[in-house]
Amino acid sequence: MLNQMKKIFTLIIPFLGIVSVSLAQKITLEEALKMGLENRIEIKNQNLQVQIAESENQKVRAKWLPQLSGSLDMRWNTQLQTTILPFDITGTNPGGTTQAKFGLPFNNTLGVQLDQKIFDASQNTDRKINNLQTENQQNTLEQQKVNIKQTITEAYYLVVFNQERITFAEKQVERNQANFADAETKFKSGTLLQDDFDKFSLDLSNAQISLQKAKQDLELSLDALKYQINSTNNITVADKLANILKSMDNQIAASIEQRTEIKAEEISFRLNELNAKKQRIKNLPTLSAYGNYSALQLSNEFNPFKSGTWFPFNYVGLRLNVPLFDGGQARLSAKDYVVRQQINRNNVEKLKADFDYEAKNAFKQMAQARLDIGETQKNVNLAQQILATNQLRYEKGTLTLSDLKNAEFSLQNAQNNYLSSVYNFLVANVRYKKAVGGL
Repeated sequence: MLNQMKKIFTLIIPFLGIVSVSLAQKITLEEALKMGLENRIEIKNQNLQVQIAESENQKVRAKWLPQLSGSLDMRWNTQLQTTILPFDITGTNPGGTTQAKFGLPFNNTLGVQLDQKIFDASQNTDRKINNLQTENQQNTLEQQKVNIKQTITEAYYLVVFNQERITFAEKQVERNQANFADAETKFKSGTLLQDDFDKFSLDLSNAQISLQKAKQDLELSLDALKYQINSTNNITVADKLANILKSMDNQIAASIEQRTEIKAEEISFRLNELNAKKQRIKNLPTLSAYGNYSALQLSNEFNPFKSGTWFPFNYVGLRLNVPLFDGGQARLSAKDYVVRQQINRNNVEKLKADFDYEAKNAFKQMAQARLDIGETQKNVNLAQQILATNQLRYEKGTLTLSDLKNAEFSLQNAQNNYLSSVYNFLVANVRYKKAVGGL
């Protein structure tokens, strides 16, 4: 009963896998990259950061529009203030003073104030700073896109790699099944020893385990790819390793100067330069105009609607604000930004050295992987020829079983080396593109 259940389970699992693959959406690398850049949350958030940065210039322009404000002041003087006049107005105290109280208990004021900037040297600098902040956020967006492209591409290549592993593993299972069936016939006829028959059975079992492991690795790599493109749909890749190799462009027109990390330091350098300038112009005067229209109510009782108690007044003027001494704060702050500029220069120099080393190292790895592909391909072809010859010799009885097994192992090892060299080349190519700013 247990063996029957195992057989049924063995038949169902491949069927479910076929159904799952048939329902999965086949996507190319370009489609995977497009989906990832559209779906990733960090890209969406960074686009919002760009929008926020772009809106800052609107705020600067809004500061130069007329600023209109209204005010209402309702006051009850519970005790009027006493004022001393330096003369006597009552005639009872010649040469003396007079105590007087001015005003009425209820004073209500309703006014409108209009302010308009005329001159402020920081306006142009603020606008340039905001433009650079926007450029910095856009550069951060590009940097995130580059990193996401790398992770998606490597995840995609890993799926293709595991699919090829399954193909080789399936062929290995087919070979071992054929060998096992032949060995079983010989064993039943008494021309094969039990020990040798067990070796065929063990090889078939190991081949099936390797196939199952390859399928599990494929599922894991597909899950990783789905995570990278932030998709919940069933997917599979449409490309093959051979097709990817044929379409690979070895001519990468880029340089490390295009790296977003270097651009970030260059933007930071210009920002520090503008901030230093902004600190220095803080001591320049500012000029603004203003106007006010108000109405004042004076009354013995609280009644804002009482006629004849409201008295209008208005005025216009210019306001000049001239900073005289701030304790040297602006000068010291400007000096700090100049020091930060030197830090930016040092960072750019270090980044260029790092990226130059990274690019050279990635290029060497890519070149070596390309050579490995050619050599391992030759080894696969040779191992296939040797196995075919040894298979015939074994069937004729001129080759030992151990020699046949060695030939099968050599082919399996050559195929694994070939797949690894192709995958290593693809990954090295992606990392080289990133290193030189071409991804």
